[in-house]
Amino acid sequence: MSFINLNKGAAPSAPSSNLGSVYMDTTDNRLKFIDYNGVINILTNDGMQDRNTITNGGMIIQQRVATASTAIPSVSTTTRAGQVADRWAVTTGNATTTSWAQIDTQGSIETGLESRYYGKITQATNAAKFIFSQFIINSEMAHLRGKKVRVSCKVKTFVGSNQTYKLGLLQLTAAGTVDVCPAFSSAIGASGVNPTWGTNLATISPDASPTGENGTINGAYLEITSTAAWVRSSCVFTIPTDAKNLCVVLIKDATGGTTDSTGVAEFQMTQGPEIVDYVEPPMSETYERCARFFAKSFPLTVVPAASVAVATGGNGATNTITRAAATALASYINIQFPIKMFKTPTLTQFGVTGAGAVPWRISGAASAAQTVSAVTGLLDTGAVVSSTGDAAGVVGDLVAVHYTADAEFVA
Repeated sequence: MSFINLNKGAAPSAPSSNLGSVYMDTTDNRLKFIDYNGVINILTNDGMQDRNTITNGGMIIQQRVATASTAIPSVSTTTRAGQVADRWAVTTGNATTTSWAQIDTQGSIETGLESRYYGKITQATNAAKFIFSQFIINSEMAHLRGKKVRVSCKVKTFVGSNQTYKLGLLQLTAAGTVDVCPAFSSAIGASGVNPTWGTNLATISPDASPTGENGTINGAYLEITSTAAWVRSSCVFTIPTDAKNLCVVLIKDATGGTTDSTGVAEFQMTQGPEIVDYVEPPMSETYERCARFFAKSFPLTVVPAASVAVATGGNGATNTITRAAATALASYINIQFPIKMFKTPTLTQFGVTGAGAVPWRISGAASAAQTVSAVTGLLDTGAVVSSTGDAAGVVGDLVAVHYTADAEFVA
């Protein structure tokens, strides 16, 4: 039997082109490999470091907006209010014409993609920059402080000329309040000009070594030139020891054309400098992570709205009338969120089968809106919605309400 004995030491310099070196790192006694680009791989990695810190990086969960190309509701030039796929937001230089679509590749496989879904950001009539971003809470990034992470994504040009995109990582600095997103950006900037970030939001510059994968490190960002093919681009960041939150950003660097359409996919942040292939987590896991920030009573792909037919949207949350009188509290609907949310959310009600933000009686006499709806006991686990009944209701009639519970960062 033969053995290789290695003396531990500091990481060596990157070897010459097309070579690699194996060494035992003195900092943690782990066996590692460094390639000619300076990328270091742990040969004894247990796999946990490869877990994606970013939620819904494959755009598989989309609860708020339609999957077909749709104008982004509430999209803004300065905030993260333009929510699209769960946990993701679009900020744009022209808020009137930006649309989003979730594309399912099952019927037409996209070469170069590992994930089933991707997002598409399109300008209808006005050229504009955009920022695609996700804010990461402290409990999901605290273990990364003082460590290196690799952030990666894929970008593809669908309509328009190839553009420069900037992949970056922001931190909420020590001066900020943990898990409270300040005003996101005061200015998105002209073509070639970086955005002006909000108070206590600061860029983390990529490490100069290892070099960026399919991109060029320039200042605080990895610059990526899009093409008509899906290509992974990535770089390494060292997380400050006092960072309170992180925010991944992809910036379209120029206004471009008036009908530009860009695909975004497979966002990933893993611990360590290794290049990691994208692996889609189980859908149930991704949903639970998303539901901590946005939950609803509608089916997964049904956009929240009033007057949705029961055959499409279901009954929502229900209970029966317990006191029959037009001026008395007639029903108490207990709402339990599917998972404990990140914080106490904003609860919005939607009428079932009918209009308004109130419960509806949906059995017995002709369906009717209930009145004087009130929310009590709202916490991160659920709430109670009470309402006054209509004159035609009787004890035992079914009363229902749809809801959304929103705890996302939209500043």
